[in-house]
Amino acid sequence: MAVYVRDGALLAMEEINRSGGIMGHPLRLLVRNDGGTKEGIEKADLDLIRRGVIAIIGHRNSRDTLWAYPLVMQKGILLLSPACASSQLTGKDDLFIRTTFINDDLGEKITRYFSEKHITNVLCIVDYSNEAFSLDLFEKLKKHSSLVYYPFFVNTEKDNTYPLLAELAVLSQPQAILFITGPAVTAFLAQGVRNSGCNAPMYATSWAQTQDLFRYGGRAVVGMKIFSFVRPDTPYPPFRHFVDRLERMGFTPNIRNALGYEAVMIIAEGLKRAKELTPKALKEAMINNKFEGVIAPIPLNKYGDPCRPLWLLELFENGHMRTLRTLK
Repeated sequence: MAVYVRDGALLAMEEINRSGGIMGHPLRLLVRNDGGTKEGIEKADLDLIRRGVIAIIGHRNSRDTLWAYPLVMQKGILLLSPACASSQLTGKDDLFIRTTFINDDLGEKITRYFSEKHITNVLCIVDYSNEAFSLDLFEKLKKHSSLVYYPFFVNTEKDNTYPLLAELAVLSQPQAILFITGPAVTAFLAQGVRNSGCNAPMYATSWAQTQDLFRYGGRAVVGMKIFSFVRPDTPYPPFRHFVDRLERMGFTPNIRNALGYEAVMIIAEGLKRAKELTPKALKEAMINNKFEGVIAPIPLNKYGDPCRPLWLLELFENGHMRTLRTLK
């Protein structure tokens, strides 16, 4: 997933520099592989900080971003996350900014949707491998409606037999199933759910929203609905430009490279607005401001948390997704 984010970020850097850079200076993007471990994240971030960066874009998910957060804040560097939805960082006056849809709002909107549909028994399959997102979201859902949501926990980093657990998960005969899992995990579990004879409608979050969902899930995931802040069929001009550029380069656009592209574009705009090239000045230029965004316009509040629209998507036979509605 991090590779997709990197590809989108590199495309943004190329476009910015081709159009003159930042106030006549080229934008430099330093890429480091953090290995998805605490040690790797610390090593990668320290190396970037020693090289004099004023902002770090990362990390690949909520868990890894929370691992990075204390060190980056201690060093006084701005941390922009295109992937950390965890409520643990909501409403903090710090050097953290994010562009992803946050769990505080996601839990509320999902609950409102199920209430409208009169769905009162939702099985949540929660992957502990990214508990800073998955467990955090489940807790937000329970807070909004404690009697509706029931968990089934898996840990895909420690147990690769998790697809076999799907038959156990559906013994509760849920009205709906919400996968708080990544794309391949969602695909394999969905196959198990359907093979068990369970026909409950299935839902997922944007964590599962890549080509791997259909590639590994096939017919089992056709008809699955996704709560997402990225709609591939949007007519929004910046997104259509982004898609055209990636396709001409031979890449398949997805939510990850869109977020990487968007993160660099927003930082570049912040640098143009900043009174000086420091992390604090960059933050002040970004908060309480609205950015064009590649997916939709992004207002950032005084804490650097975004206010984004959320859509309900449906996955079709050819792997394409169609927007069904905007969620209020």
